[in-house]
Amino acid sequence: MRATKKWLMNFIFQDDVFRIDFYQNLSNFISSSSFVWPGWHWKKVEKRALQFFLTKTEYVRVRHTVYGIQKYKMAFLTQIKSQQSLNLVPASQISDRSNANTNLSGKDVLDDEAERWKYFFESGVNAWFDDLKEVTFTSTFCELTSDEAKIIVTHWEERRAMVADFTSKGISLSNKEADTTINNLFFVAASKLTALVIKLDSAIAIEKNISPINLAFVKLSTRSPKDSKKALHRAKIAYYKKINELGGNSKVNANQRWRILCEETTRSGAVDSGTAALELLLDSDRVYEDLEYALRGPPESWTSSKETNESHALNESKEETATCIPSHLSNEKLAWNMSLVARAWDPRLQPESEFRGIVWNNKLTCLCQYFHPLLFPELAMLKQQILADIQMTFNTSKVLSAVQRLGGHCIVDFAWLEPGNVIIVELNPFDGVCLGTFPASTGLFLWDKPEDQLIMKGISSFEFRLREQELAANELKNQCNSEWRDIIYGDVVVENEKM
Repeated sequence: MRATKKWLMNFIFQDDVFRIDFYQNLSNFISSSSFVWPGWHWKKVEKRALQFFLTKTEYVRVRHTVYGIQKYKMAFLTQIKSQQSLNLVPASQISDRSNANTNLSGKDVLDDEAERWKYFFESGVNAWFDDLKEVTFTSTFCELTSDEAKIIVTHWEERRAMVADFTSKGISLSNKEADTTINNLFFVAASKLTALVIKLDSAIAIEKNISPINLAFVKLSTRSPKDSKKALHRAKIAYYKKINELGGNSKVNANQRWRILCEETTRSGAVDSGTAALELLLDSDRVYEDLEYALRGPPESWTSSKETNESHALNESKEETATCIPSHLSNEKLAWNMSLVARAWDPRLQPESEFRGIVWNNKLTCLCQYFHPLLFPELAMLKQQILADIQMTFNTSKVLSAVQRLGGHCIVDFAWLEPGNVIIVELNPFDGVCLGTFPASTGLFLWDKPEDQLIMKGISSFEFRLREQELAANELKNQCNSEWRDIIYGDVVVENEKM
């Protein structure tokens, strides 16, 4: 999949399909003496992009890139139509990058991908909860069978295809027909998951009784559905209401608007029933990615042995080959290891209370605020107290035992609720190669920055970083994904839709 994605991104930016269709349209224009812009180009690319399971970020990047190419083509053809002269570029100055860049190609997976797969799924809540139950949120586990996971994955893929189809036809997803059709998919999937809803209801009921506001948070043993569009829509409505109460965008600076949306987005993940939880699970890319990855299991390319590599090479042209597992795992059963967990909702958990620590070789090497683009001025005077409390919590035998279960390398999320009161939100895998190394995961530290990596590995001295001044307006805006940008920087509207 890694090589496929690289190939696709390379295709979007450099493949000669654009050059071919560009000159074809130019030829048509010249021969017909009329300007015609065919509308099927994006549909072709969109279909191909979706085919390769791009992440949301990659998909948006591809789409925006193609849109930019289309605008460039139209401007170029308009220039010809207006009979403006074009500059002839000498052959020596031509830099044609239209052919595929084979230097970007590589292995589909790394040699140790089997270990990474195993590490990822053995780092979930069920791996460390028993050690941390005295210093983390109460939790009730809920069985998730592989058959139930397949229904969730199938629903997501059908929904993705349906959304792509509507988009390619220029039909807005807010269109009544589109909205009804997509919602019907949810009801079909939910009807197949009634047993799961019952299990979720039981787990949520236990945690609701513990929560001071009678709500719970439901997640996979690996990751949460915090990217759910439905949850974001509820957060958007609550956000607009608050901004209006404060006098509108002009009365609230960008940093504060971010804080409000962070608070509402976090709150929008709270549920009170199995059906409400299922709605978020079926609407999450993160949930889909983890379940699809778990169901897919170890692919045939997971091998480091010469013999198996040779065998794999002989079978590359076949559509299906036998699964190859590295020798150190060949006697182990890579069993289904996914579950759901309901956790009591604690309203004390606010954006300014969350901190992320990097652990390397069982040592807490650095710490920073979780919502790293934002300035929380109130934290400056509390910095030493927060650090002392978090280090005291981390250095207990139970926490160190949990860290050891994850191989001594992990990311730890802390919630500092008040002096002397720290809760560990969760532990996440961190391998120094792929898992947890992206900037969105490491916050105010960058794994790809040599001096930061020395700190994160414990070679350089420990650092606790807080943002000390607001980001410049353009920098803060660039931290947004497109959906958040539309909410924070768009017009504030009052929506009467049901939450």
